[in-house]
Amino acid sequence: MVEKSVLTEQELNEKLKEMAPDWKTGKNDKGVAYIERVHHASKFIDGIAFVGKVAEAAETNNHHPDIIINYKRISVRYWTHTASGVTLADVQMAQKIDPLF
Repeated sequence: MVEKSVLTEQELNEKLKEMAPDWKTGKNDKGVAYIERVHHASKFIDGIAFVGKVAEAAETNNHHPDIIINYKRISVRYWTHTASGVTLADVQMAQKIDPLF
C-alpha cells in the first residue's frame, strides 16, 4: 500500500515530471491541491467511452478521481480526499491511466 501523505509542492512537481508529465496542478475552491488532465473527444459518445475506461481503472485500483464531463471535454482530477491533497497514490494513478488519453 502506498503511503498516503500529502506531497510537498516540490515533491509533487518532481513526481509529475518523472511519472506523469502531461498532468497539471491546480487548487479547488477550498484551496486543496489536485492534479488534472483533460481529454478532448471527437464526439460526445467517445468521451463517455473514455470515462468508462477511466472508471474501470479506478475500480481495479480502488482509487477514484473526480471526472467532469463538459460535452466533449473531460477533466480527470486526482487528489486524496482523506489527506486533503495530492499523494503518491494519485500520481501513480495518473501514470496508470495516461495511456487512455
